[in-house]
Amino acid sequence: MTDWVPALSHHRGPRYMAIVEQLESDIASGEVKPGARLLPQRDMAERLGLSVGTISKAYAEAEQRGLISGEVGRGTFVLRRRFNGHKTESTGREGINLALNVPPATGEDALIAATLAEVVADGGIDRLLGYLPHQGLPDHRAAVASWLAAHGMATDPDRVFITHGAQHALSIAIGMVAARGDTVLTESLTYSGMLALSAQSGYRLHGVAMDIHGLVPEALDAAFAETGARVLYTMPSLQTPTGTVMPAERRLAIAEIIRRRDAYVLEDDAYAFLFQTPPRPVSALAPERSFYAMSFAKCLAPGLRIGAMIVPDAFRDRCINAVRATGWMASPIMAEVVSRLVQNGGLARQAMLKREKAVLRDQVVRRVLSGWLSPVSAPPGFHVWLPLPAGRTLTSLITQSAQAGITLAPPGALRPLDAASLGVRICLGAPTTEAQLETALTEVRRILEQAEAISLV
Repeated sequence: MTDWVPALSHHRGPRYMAIVEQLESDIASGEVKPGARLLPQRDMAERLGLSVGTISKAYAEAEQRGLISGEVGRGTFVLRRRFNGHKTESTGREGINLALNVPPATGEDALIAATLAEVVADGGIDRLLGYLPHQGLPDHRAAVASWLAAHGMATDPDRVFITHGAQHALSIAIGMVAARGDTVLTESLTYSGMLALSAQSGYRLHGVAMDIHGLVPEALDAAFAETGARVLYTMPSLQTPTGTVMPAERRLAIAEIIRRRDAYVLEDDAYAFLFQTPPRPVSALAPERSFYAMSFAKCLAPGLRIGAMIVPDAFRDRCINAVRATGWMASPIMAEVVSRLVQNGGLARQAMLKREKAVLRDQVVRRVLSGWLSPVSAPPGFHVWLPLPAGRTLTSLITQSAQAGITLAPPGALRPLDAASLGVRICLGAPTTEAQLETALTEVRRILEQAEAISLV
């Protein structure tokens, strides 16, 4: 592709804004494609006869708008403009999705594209196109094991399974320890993927009481006794939908209950990378009774569909056959991308950028919805919990928001659950910029401040 150089003669106003507006226009028209590499700032300055400072300011503004991303040692690349909304019939405006828990864009598109190009260029793709080990290639498992060790879950590569994302891992894990009709304990507000597994495979989900620190150990012990269940699904770190984080002593208590009740825990640790020092997983405290699942969806990109699972030694052979039965193997090409990014530091940089984005967006939501949000002690993440205000129904809040072009979704709530515990998860990653997020949240606040306006008859 010919180097992109903006035509600025017909633009008025600051030169740096003219560059940004021209780039945005050329991306929208298709003249500049996702993945295109922009000229270095000094070269662009020489082409346009402007100062490097002006170009630097333009590139910074374009990155803030989600148009480009700079990678140290690689260059500056045009991003794929993600679809984040829809046109609403009532307003004709583009809607903003606060229901889909996706990570904000931080240049992962260009990084993954460049890594795939490297795989092809160095001939590495040849070894990835055959029927390969169900558990994953040894070097892929070793790379993932090193990533897990850096995030609080040290393990031997022989215990690591490469899966089609965390959902695949959870599906295999629950199939090892529960049968159709069995009761599985979860938090009273739980992950929608677990609800889908329950509906598909016939498990009975039973909600366990929570507080601002997550699952309540005493309630968990009582639920095991009451239901006869032998399986717990839990998300101790930045739980979805509530965003709670279990303290260390509570994790120890739950591990002790699991052992005493001769039960198993399925631990979903999707957000460990958002902690500067990740909490020790429950699975590390009772490894012989734990299935640990994570994915690279939130720290890199959902479309890779690469996750990892650690299983108790007694289940290793059965889990190998389960991977074979449900897909033979996870995509080796995508696993190669993850492995290379672990090894060359690209994934660590993406995780850092995602944490920085989480901080920025958390600042926005805490400022706009101050006083409305649940008081949890947790690092910034990609979702927050909005308790349902007194006198407000969930149906009305979601309906009024939809009419304003804001997509919200009801939580996966299980009984027993008191009405005061209801609320909605606000997802912060889909809006393209912090400014777009602030616009959506301001509209949600306006709805909250008004009397309930929707009656369904």
